[in-house]
Amino acid sequence: MTVTFTVDGTPAPQGSKTRTRYGMFESSKRVKPWRDLVHAAAVRAGDDACLLGPLTPPYRVEMRFLIAKPRTSRAKHPVAPTIGDLDKLTRAVGDALTSAGLIEDDRHIIALTASKAWAVDEKPGVTVRVTEI
Repeated sequence: MTVTFTVDGTPAPQGSKTRTRYGMFESSKRVKPWRDLVHAAAVRAGDDACLLGPLTPPYRVEMRFLIAKPRTSRAKHPVAPTIGDLDKLTRAVGDALTSAGLIEDDRHIIALTASKAWAVDEKPGVTVRVTEI
């Protein structure tokens, strides 16, 4: 079975931590709202597919991130430090898929394809396809 869904919004990277005397915290304040959007979309996609529980592992996951291009950028690809590393973008989505119950755990993802590009004629966000292998 394959489940595909799209999330509109600004993708946020997860993984960089800031250490304080109160503990470790995500450096980016954009991560939680982004993960919440992905979580909600994954829940809806699971409901639309009439799933009664998570997909059966292992999984192949494909992610296509579209990033809003700044007006002043001449870069052909979204590689600015403020956009986030591709692996950190996928980490946020993988955790949201797990928390939404679409997959059992992101450690069961055995094939991952991810890309990021400028959102030229499309809205920024991500398209996710999860396939049972």
